[in-house]
Formats: sequence, structure tokens, C-alpha cells
Amino acid sequence: MINQFRKEMPRPIVGIGHSFGGCQITNLAYLHPRLFTTLILMDPVIQLSPPPMGFGTDTLGGVNYTTYRQDIWPNRKAAAESQAKASRTWDPRVLNKMIEYGYRDLPTILYPDLPSDADPADPPVTLTTNKYQDAFVQLRENFSARQPDGRIKINRTTHADMDPLAAFVPLYRPEPRSTFYKLPSLRPSVLWLVGEKTYLRLDEMREGIKITGTGVGGSGGIPEGRVKEIVMSKQGHLFPFEETSQTAKECSEWLVVELGTFRETEKQWRESRKNMTVRDHMVPSQKWLQVVRRPSRPKNKL
Repeated sequence: MINQFRKEMPRPIVGIGHSFGGCQITNLAYLHPRLFTTLILMDPVIQLSPPPMGFGTDTLGGVNYTTYRQDIWPNRKAAAESQAKASRTWDPRVLNKMIEYGYRDLPTILYPDLPSDADPADPPVTLTTNKYQDAFVQLRENFSARQPDGRIKINRTTHADMDPLAAFVPLYRPEPRSTFYKLPSLRPSVLWLVGEKTYLRLDEMREGIKITGTGVGGSGGIPEGRVKEIVMSKQGHLFPFEETSQTAKECSEWLVVELGTFRETEKQWRESRKNMTVRDHMVPSQKWLQVVRRPSRPKNKL
């Protein structure tokens, strides 16, 4: 897509993701290592273990609240009032955007019928992304792994992404673990913004930060100044919605440095190639010919 719309999407391109979005943007960087100049990951779901709140089958977790939450309101005003109560700590601008884009009028495919007392001029509303789709993004079912005799067997046709070490769980999400294991090969530089009071496993996230970019194909990681961690003091997982000014400050300071590095690298690249002829681009350099030795001629046999 970027190659198709290259004029509208010039480099440098910065990848920014919060929560599971941070996991997704990191996987895109794995697929195309040179796509992003840098990444900003805000409390990303990149860890080896599920959050302490559990899978939703034992201790209640986010998926429980998502599955059973209210998702129809009499009108947009009622939805806005409900959202405001649930999001008292949000920046008002974020709340307004949620109210503007987070709801849609009925009818929908999921709810095709309007209540008999509905006002067509002020209709009931539901979530723009319905709650079940939200739940399916959070977790995927794994109900058939346990055999009648108690053995665990992965269906490689339907659940090829299942980690064998976690195949016993009835609900799972494959990306956090697989993304964590590949962090050493992450090529773009990365700013990790993490909430001091996040519900995620901060200890595991920090182990991931240590290894980010340190392997084959990676950026060089913390030792080379390509990875940085910033802790958002006293903040939880939703700090991008709540502490918008501080979040923007940390991001902008990182980008000033990274975009400066990008411009300098591009300048050096252009300088190194501006005096090259067309032929120079097609044949080995003198340095190549010095390193790659010419084979000696075999001696003639008498």
C-alpha cells in the first residue's frame, strides 16, 4: 500500500501503538523491517504470561466485562452520559472523540430491529465495534484441545498458532508470546512507554525491553541507544487517554532525536552516491576487488 501511495506516505514513517495495537505494529515491523524509522510502544501487550487477572475463566478479566457489557443505549446522549461516568479520568478531548466515533445508530446487522418506542430522529445507538468482535480480538477459543482421555492435542489446521506450552488453556492469544520471542530481531528503534501501575506483567515487559534489537537483524538495542524505556509515574494501562500532555511530551522528545538521526543518515547516503556513475552502480567497487582475490592460473601439465 505504501509503495502504491508513496507520494502521500513519504518516509520517515513512525509506528505508534497502544496495548494490543503495540503488539500489532511490532509484528508489522517484523514483516517489513525497513518500513518504520522508529516505533513508539505504549504499554504494549508483549509478554510471556497472561495478565494476573487471568483468562476470564477463573479470575475475572477484561474479556468478562466485554462479553457482558451494556451495548445498546436509548440515544447518543444516554451513551455519552454512560461513557462519561466510566471514563472520569480521561482527557476531555479523548472522551469527546470516543463519544463521536465510538457509537453508531441502530439498526445494525447485529441489532436489525428498532424498539417500537424508538425516535427515528434520535435513535438508539450501539458500539461502533460490537462487543463480541472486541472480545474475539482479546482472546481466541481453544475448546477442543483437551481430548476425552485428558491428553492435550493441538489441531494444527485450525490452531497452528497455538504455543504448545500453553495449549491447555481454553482461551488464548498467540501474539504476545510469539512477539516477545522475536524482539531481538526488531530493526526499528523503539521507545517503550510503560505505566508504573499497569495491569500487564511489567517484569516480563522489562525483560523484553532488555533484548529488543540485540539479535541478528536488530537495531542494536539499549547498548547502542536504539531502545529506551520511560515509566509513566503513577499511571496505569490507559495513560495515553488520561495523561495526554505527558505522553505527547515523551513521544515528541524521542521523535526529535530519531528524525534528526534519520535525516543525517539519508544525507550521508546521498553524499556517498552522488558522484557515482551508472556503471559504478552495476559493477563491484575497488574495495570489493581487493577483498575478493583473483584465482591463480593452474600450472600447465607437461
